[in-house]
This record gives sequence, C-alpha cells and structure tokens, in this order.
Amino acid sequence: MMWYSIEKWLKTRVLKWLAAHPLGNRRAPPGALDPDRIRRILIIRKHDQFGDFLLTTPAIRALRARFPAAHLSLVVRAYLHPVALNNPDVDEVLLFHESGFRWRPRDIRSFVDLMRDPVDLAVVFNTVSHSFSSDLIAWLSGAPVVMGPAAPTFDHLDHNPFYTINVPVNPEPRHQIQRNLDVVRHVGADTDDLSYRYAMTEEERAAGREVIDGLAGDPGKPGGPVVAVHFGTGDARKRYPVEQLARVCDGLVAQRSVRILVIPAPGEEALLRALREAASGPLHGAPPLSLRAAAGVIHAADLLVCNDTGVLHLAAAVDTPTLSFHATSDPAWWKPPGGRHRAFYAASQRIEEIPPDRVCREIIAMLDDSGRGETGEIIRV
Repeated sequence: MMWYSIEKWLKTRVLKWLAAHPLGNRRAPPGALDPDRIRRILIIRKHDQFGDFLLTTPAIRALRARFPAAHLSLVVRAYLHPVALNNPDVDEVLLFHESGFRWRPRDIRSFVDLMRDPVDLAVVFNTVSHSFSSDLIAWLSGAPVVMGPAAPTFDHLDHNPFYTINVPVNPEPRHQIQRNLDVVRHVGADTDDLSYRYAMTEEERAAGREVIDGLAGDPGKPGGPVVAVHFGTGDARKRYPVEQLARVCDGLVAQRSVRILVIPAPGEEALLRALREAASGPLHGAPPLSLRAAAGVIHAADLLVCNDTGVLHLAAAVDTPTLSFHATSDPAWWKPPGGRHRAFYAASQRIEEIPPDRVCREIIAMLDDSGRGETGEIIRV
C-alpha cells in the first residue's frame, strides 16, 4: 500500500511537470493543424472492450473519407484484432501486447517501422476510459499533432499533456458513436453513416450458415426462424436471469416454432446447463467458436437476444437484428443505432423486472417484420 501511494505521488508530480512543459520541439503549437499536410495518421484504440471498438468504426470511416490519400495505421490489443481484421478503412493493423513475452518479431518490426516513418497526426480514442499507454504510444510516434478528447484524463490535471489538441467534450448525454465522432470532427471528418464496420469473408459466412443448417428440425419440413442467445457478461447486474430467459425461449418455441441456438462464451457452460434445465422446449448449443466464427453464425441467424455486451455490437456489425437487456447503462447512449436493434431498459437497475412475456412478444413482432423499423425502439420498464 505504501509503494502504491509513492508510485501515485511520483506519477502525479511527473504529469504536472509535463503539463507545464512542452513535450519536445517537434510538436506543433497547441491547437495547430494543417489538414493539407496530413499524409500518415496513427489511430489508437487499444483498450476497453471490442464493443467499444466497434462503436469507434464510424469515426475511423469518417477519417478515411476526410483523408482519402492518407496512410492510416490502427493500433489495437490482441483481443481486439479479430474485430479490426480486414477493416477497409485502415491500411494496417498493429498489435500492442501488454506482456513483453507475447511480442513477436513482426510485431516489434511493425512498431519500429512506425517510428521510422513520420506520422503527421495521432488520434487517441480515450472516450470511454483513459489509457496512459495509448497516450504514450501517440507521443512516441513523433506525430507533431496528437489529438484526443479532453476527458477522461489524468487526475489532478485540467488537460492531457500528451495531446497538442485536447478536443472539448460535450457534457450532455450523447450516443457513444457521436462521442467518438466528436473527436474527429475537430479535423473536419464526419459521417451520417453510423453503421459499424466489420469485414467478413465468404468462408466465414458459409461456415456460419452450415452451423444454422445443421440444427435439428422436423424431417422434410423447413425449420422455423433461428434466434441466437448469448449470455455474454460476467456481471450479474447486467445478466437477464436464466429462469426468465428460459420462459422467453419456451414461449418462442410454442408460439412460432422458433429454433433456439445458445452461443455460450468460454466459461459459460454452467449457464448453458442451467438454461437447459429451466427450459421445457428444445435448445441447441453451438460448438466452441472463435469470435470471428461466432460472428458468422450470428450473421446467419434471424435475430440475436443478448445482454448489454460486446456481442450485441458484433451482431449489429454483421447486420443481424438484436434485442438486448440493459440495466446499468441507458441503451439510448449504448445500443446499436436503428430500429433493427431494440432494447429493454430497467431504469431501476433491477434487470429481473423486465417481464419475460413482454420480451417474447417483442421478439415475435421483430421476427414477423424482419426487425425493420424507422427508429430505434427502447422499452423502458
């Protein structure tokens, strides 16, 4: 405890010194930016969860449209690489490993090449939480202009000393996509297209369809619609109770002959067993899947039912309608935009207050009209 206090005191002192002194003579004056000189852009979004990364992809697309001839490099952690892979808006994806033992020669070479080839603009998407290592990467890149949101930032400082442009943050509640776009709007990058960017291969689509086609059904009869179910959170406050989810599944099977496919994450085998024990109707369990393989299966399903988790945004990225449960965060600011993605919100933060029969009716309505709608719908309970 004593060493933690000493470390925090030293870090605060160093940061206050940095805030009062320029970080090298190669930096542009604070706030200065010449868009005509932007040839290489470094985008850093290596922390938070993969749902937060997908919420950033409209802003990355806006940067590509604003600087179509620029070379865009994206830095992510290894666990974000599956959702960043093949993104058409960036020229390369660089992996950053927290552990030194995981660095491979090609990862090291990529960062060495980055430091050798000057970067004109570094953009740090510290919009959900603050990452000191992200700031450090941006500074070490040598970019004369380093841009990021003014908040969140370091304790005891009114601005981030690593940024030459601290982009003002709108204090009013806003969708997280808009918060990410606010960062790049400072350089004239914007878009009305709020859809996520995720690139699936034809092989991944075919493999997902094969899993769906393999679900058991009545011989000689076409199967009913497929609703995928994902638990996807270790936080019990954000997880719709298994017993109530079982009632939803039973209602779907009874009323529309829906085929239920549960896609458990690693470590959720006990939840799957509990759901099967609580449900009266048949449930199918997906085989162990990588994140990208799971995306292919979800793409082939008719709808995904899930909690407030990254898989919710993954489903939206592969154009599958979703119905999600929210209790600790308002879906007005977090759910995928659009009427194809509907959400139940327990404003009391008691997720068990969301009634199963109402959930079942909403899913059936979505299946009947293919999930299309004019605007996003949020059911508050």
